[in-house]
Amino acid sequence: MTRALRCARVTLAALATLTACGGRPEPCPALDLIPTVGVSWRAESLHYDTATTYRLCAAKVCTTGALQAYGDQVQVSVDLPESFTDRTPQVTLRLSDDSGTPVLNAAETITLNQAEDGCDQVLTGALQLTADGRLKDVR
Repeated sequence: MTRALRCARVTLAALATLTACGGRPEPCPALDLIPTVGVSWRAESLHYDTATTYRLCAAKVCTTGALQAYGDQVQVSVDLPESFTDRTPQVTLRLSDDSGTPVLNAAETITLNQAEDGCDQVLTGALQLTADGRLKDVR
């Protein structure tokens, strides 16, 4: 058997092994994703203005800032470290008025999912703040 034929057989065997049993025939795409948890709501259903600040936490990872509307949606998010492994963190959202007085406190446990099935990708999660001030998992 020639060397080229042996190399072809080894390559074919390796390819068959990688694609066997439902494996992905192509590698996972190189996505520029950031592990994150986000909360969104319709601006008209909850009337908070740009003087309102937020504190959003997923487990013990927190961020704060001023609210910003994107069209008719308000969105806030907290970036998680790549080493974050808690699949079901408690998420808390606190909104405060311009004097720092809390006007809304909401909490919910969320189930984080991989950004793309079958790949070892980052964990993400999304919640919706309802008109009655509760957090709801959107998945």
